[in-house]
Amino acid sequence: MTEWPQHEMVSSPRGRILAMDSAGYVDARNDVSDVLICGSHGAPCATQLVMWARPRGLFIHDAGIGVGDGGVNGIKLLDAYLIPCAAVDGMSARISDGRDMYQNGIISRVNQAAHRMGLREGMAVSAAAQQLLDNNPVQVPPARRQIKVHSDELGDVFALDTVKYADQRIAGGVLCMGSHAARAMADYVDDLGFKLAGVITNDVGRAKDDSGIEGLALLDPYEVPAATVYGTTARVGDARSTYLTGRISYLNETAAAIGINRDDPATLAARLMLQHAASLKSAEE
Repeated sequence: MTEWPQHEMVSSPRGRILAMDSAGYVDARNDVSDVLICGSHGAPCATQLVMWARPRGLFIHDAGIGVGDGGVNGIKLLDAYLIPCAAVDGMSARISDGRDMYQNGIISRVNQAAHRMGLREGMAVSAAAQQLLDNNPVQVPPARRQIKVHSDELGDVFALDTVKYADQRIAGGVLCMGSHAARAMADYVDDLGFKLAGVITNDVGRAKDDSGIEGLALLDPYEVPAATVYGTTARVGDARSTYLTGRISYLNETAAAIGINRDDPATLAARLMLQHAASLKSAEE
């Protein structure tokens, strides 16, 4: 197989900026430390040739953009992999000439990953490529997707696919999750800084040494009722499944003390948790 030319424009301990005349020239010589300037158009059939290498960034020719943004539609594909990608104005640099794109190119379009890295339309490609080489990717905070699956006079039950979606909005409620009940779960719950009426999550098949349910007992000192549902009754990563179809498999002493039993529906367990929290609140008043 032909080894097509790749021109090293910049080399540093962090990686390289490489210019080449086609996205099809990307091969085993490339890795995640490279910023690639490729002379191909920016349609999906070209940008997909680069995705496997997971480069620090990709610059592609906008090919005049054209009907339906055909010349740049491929830059969006790389957002799914958090790879910054920018299109180069077709009147600022020759197509199929990576070195001219690097030396004279001006950015015409950017994807979201590139925008987060500070790349903007009108930037010189050489400066933008250096910016990608010199800086680590920007962390993207997860969307804190919370679904209220039950609400009544006793309180609320929230479905969060992971505890990392939790914030003050679920304070005092029952937290149903799609993730595991390992040690990290208890650490996260403790770190929230507010009280929950209870926690229900997936037992993930228990895992080696019962590590998948280890966090249940760790919540006893905080008097937080906690339970898991059988992984055979609810989908891992799907909090609504935990609540709607899950059946209790394991529970901590606090949960057992308020009347929750193995094989109970998660819906019943959540209600018992709300009742318990409401009784405690009433006693305090």
